[in-house]
Amino acid sequence: MIPKLTIFFPWLLTVVLLISALIFTNWKNLKTYYPTITFAISMDFFISILTYEHSLWYFHKAFLVPNHTIADFFIAFTNFPLIILVYLSRYPYKEHFLKQLVYISFWAILFTFIETVFLFVNLISYHNSWNFWWSLAVWFFIFIGIILHHKKTLFAWLLCFSCVMFLIFYFQIPVIKMK
Repeated sequence: MIPKLTIFFPWLLTVVLLISALIFTNWKNLKTYYPTITFAISMDFFISILTYEHSLWYFHKAFLVPNHTIADFFIAFTNFPLIILVYLSRYPYKEHFLKQLVYISFWAILFTFIETVFLFVNLISYHNSWNFWWSLAVWFFIFIGIILHHKKTLFAWLLCFSCVMFLIFYFQIPVIKMK
């Protein structure tokens, strides 16, 4: 019985994120956060296109989410905006660098843990040499990239494209064979 309930996990996560956003988001700054939300969605789609035929991870079927592509759209348009709203609303902007690093680490570890749960219940799988440690590193880069984009937009774009180039070369993503 329990494994069958796991197909609802993506929706449960979204509901938890929505409740968190309703409680913890500074809604007055929504217009300020919007460009960073768009940035995250754009980067997600960019990676999805690059890895379409050479998946590093694959989202499996869940309730009302029949395949990887729909799951990716679902995450990009529901979870990422909610995550970014809460993350930026509570970011310790005026605190010491160490407190900011702890904050970023908390979020990266939290979402690595959530991803690990999804991995354990077979809602996601890793491919082409991807593993837990790469996911942990990417979650750190995601949360660093979000705050960088919010503070220094151009630097964030440069950092993300540099990371994407690294992924292309390291994981031998065959971009030359793309349409």
